[in-house]
Amino acid sequence: MGTKFKNLPEGDSDQEDSDEDEEAIPDEQEDHNLIRIGVIADTEVTIGLLLAGVGYTRENFCSYLMVDTGTTLEEVESFFHVLYRRPNIGLILIDYPTAKRMHHILDKCKKVLPVIVIVPSKGSIGPYMEEKDRHRRQRQRDAY
Repeated sequence: MGTKFKNLPEGDSDQEDSDEDEEAIPDEQEDHNLIRIGVIADTEVTIGLLLAGVGYTRENFCSYLMVDTGTTLEEVESFFHVLYRRPNIGLILIDYPTAKRMHHILDKCKKVLPVIVIVPSKGSIGPYMEEKDRHRRQRQRDAY
């Protein structure tokens, strides 16, 4: 839990030469040992997750995307690819309507990390549960 101070006066430092190395590290560099969570969902789900502490923002990066009716598929796909390729993203939460829009990309994702979890949103819980039941019944038929 090392705290880095930006501008320490020269007389306040206990270590003489080792502080020069820490000052050379830019502030925006993030710790790649921390596994982060990315969110691609509608405004309601995203704000709920942000209030719960999921998601983070740096100067050049934000780990969440609020999808609404005006968000194009290209924007969603490009943001997904940014999240999917980042080494410190361990979990990507996508709401059900957005996942349906980008199913062709999700089918190609075979990496172990990040784990992709599709969560139902308030408006899509009915179709989501119907599809889950349909898959469950199909698996039961295949088992016999």
